[in-house]
Amino acid sequence: MIRGLDCGLRATRDGWWGSKRRSATTEVMLVASSGGHLLQLMQMRDEWPRSGRVWVTFDKPDARSLLGGETVEWAYHPTNRSLRNLARNTLLAQRLIRHYCPAAIVTTGAGVAVPFCYLGRAFGVRVIYIESYARVTKPSLTGRLVHPVATHFFVQWPAMLRHYPKARYVGHIF
Repeated sequence: MIRGLDCGLRATRDGWWGSKRRSATTEVMLVASSGGHLLQLMQMRDEWPRSGRVWVTFDKPDARSLLGGETVEWAYHPTNRSLRNLARNTLLAQRLIRHYCPAAIVTTGAGVAVPFCYLGRAFGVRVIYIESYARVTKPSLTGRLVHPVATHFFVQWPAMLRHYPKARYVGHIF
């Protein structure tokens, strides 16, 4: 576990939501683009029981091999400069968040995360964003878009703190 990254995800559901929110049926929804973003998120998968997590990523060979035996929902890609897939992923996010009722959405980006983060917050879900390890001095577009709605925002390099006012630096995932 990364020091300080727990964010209360191991607390009871009543402690997370109080009486204003019904109990979540899924502990965490892990959202990431395939490739390095997914690999970074995989480093934390054992923090939640397999039965309490659902993955959202792209249907690509690396994702299929990494997520064998996991509960996975496939998102639409590519997300770069594709308004059509943004709309499709927004509808997918709405459907999946309503279906799984996650207590938290944890993401390392990239573009696929944006609709999940915004709709997650609209549904009262905690959103935990972890800026990519590759972002040493300049913020990502996804980070800039998600920062305003993230419940918790983590960076993996101290230099990134100046770009994100509410970010926390707690070390590296790797």
